Amino acid sequence: MATVVVVEMDSEASSSIPNPTPLSSSLSHRFLDSKFYLLVVIGELVTDEHLRRAIANIERGIRSWDTSLIECNLDQELKLFVSRHSARFYPEIQGQKILHHRSDVLETVVLINPSEEAVSTEVRLMITDAARQKLLVLTGQCFGNTGELILQSGTFSFNNFIEIFADQEPLFLLHFIIGKC
Repeated sequence: MATVVVVEMDSEASSSIPNPTPLSSSLSHRFLDSKFYLLVVIGELVTDEHLRRAIANIERGIRSWDTSLIECNLDQELKLFVSRHSARFYPEIQGQKILHHRSDVLETVVLINPSEEAVSTEVRLMITDAARQKLLVLTGQCFGNTGELILQSGTFSFNNFIEIFADQEPLFLLHFIIGKC
């Protein structure tokens, strides 16, 4: 079982950099301090034990997210997600589900048994979103020697994550790197 918790961006660190000419309007935005983004990817699960571990990993990942109750009350936001999310099913990719809810504070996306393409698309949407704080939780079976998350079609690894960043424009990558310092 694998759990990876990633990505918190801080727009304040990037404010000391001169604002260069934007490369594109979609990536030249500033991060919004009042917005949060949660992406949970649940890879292929075969047994009930895998499911129990995945649930525990998701809870541990979300609980590790350092948000203040004033900025983002996670308990309240997750209750909204449970009661109001939309679900998309894909007949061409049997078993894949995407659950989604967006409030004024938190956008939550949960991918269940996704394809490689779906994970890459949703990670790309998350990293290019204007939310300042972002959390990615990956859970499910993985290959022990590589850590690759086993998906419905293929795998998702740290290298896939890096490739998504490599595909983005340099200005966005600069904001991300500076935000990590």
